[in-house]
Amino acid sequence: MPNWNRFRVFCFAASISASIAIAQAEEIKAGPIAKPEEKPAAITSESELVFEASPFYSNIDYNVPLTNKPIPTITSDNEAVIYRDLIENSLIPRYMVLEASVYPFPLLSSYIKSHSPDLYRQGEIAHSGINLFESATADFQEPWAVSAFFGNVAKLKRPKDTRQGNNYGYTGYLFSAGNKHIKNNTLIKDDWYEFEWKIKGKLDYEDEKLAWSFRAGGRFNTNKDVNNVTYVALRRSNLDLRYSFLEWLENANYELRMHFLQHGAEMVRLELIAGKKMPRAGWSYTPTLDIGFVWSSPNEYSGALRDKRANTTTLVFRPSLEF
Repeated sequence: MPNWNRFRVFCFAASISASIAIAQAEEIKAGPIAKPEEKPAAITSESELVFEASPFYSNIDYNVPLTNKPIPTITSDNEAVIYRDLIENSLIPRYMVLEASVYPFPLLSSYIKSHSPDLYRQGEIAHSGINLFESATADFQEPWAVSAFFGNVAKLKRPKDTRQGNNYGYTGYLFSAGNKHIKNNTLIKDDWYEFEWKIKGKLDYEDEKLAWSFRAGGRFNTNKDVNNVTYVALRRSNLDLRYSFLEWLENANYELRMHFLQHGAEMVRLELIAGKKMPRAGWSYTPTLDIGFVWSSPNEYSGALRDKRANTTTLVFRPSLEF
């Protein structure tokens, strides 16, 4: 081959080698090109169904995400940290929760009073003016409800706990409605609705159960004899096998609720209840006793429902079993 032709072949090979070297250098600089099938799948939030059951409050919840972000997890065993993390960024709703709830024992007591009055009277303690059915349900003013929650939802777990459970915390706005009102275990026709801001949640482990609900809002009634009120309600319940029965804050529950007339801000209802739990290692249930009172003013109602007497106080006496 002539020298000129050899030189042209050499230049052509050199140019190809240089092009390959430049391409390799650019690939190293920019990183490998991801193939379409190698792109990571987007993490999306999924709807969830949650069910709870108890003699006084049973509900089914359907958690619906409003964004593509998954439900976050708060990993802590410190109540203050859980409350703080739930409240952070709670002004902008990211989840919707649809709930249907029923209060079995209050509903049963109202049914017994209207359909079996003799059985209802057997719950009266002689010469005391106390009826055990009414004492057990005095703080319930509706038999059932439907609601829609808009806010933040978080899964709750303790550090180093790998188990999956239905432990959730909620912070946000709640709209509730129903068509019945309960007064002294008597069902009254009343299409009512509520709007409130609340923070609630629960932890359910083998050695500890913790539930809380802090809320403030207003209730509106279509029955003109049931006055519209604003309210504040605080509730905390704790069962912890790691503490003895004598611990006053643990293995106990406390509940405070106050109602004020929307016109005039007069307090017309006060509920104060405290309970003690008696846990035993190895038991699948825990005996519980709640004691307190419900105070109400005649101005809580109007017209035919208004109590002509002075202020009334109803004893709350509620023995129960917690599973």
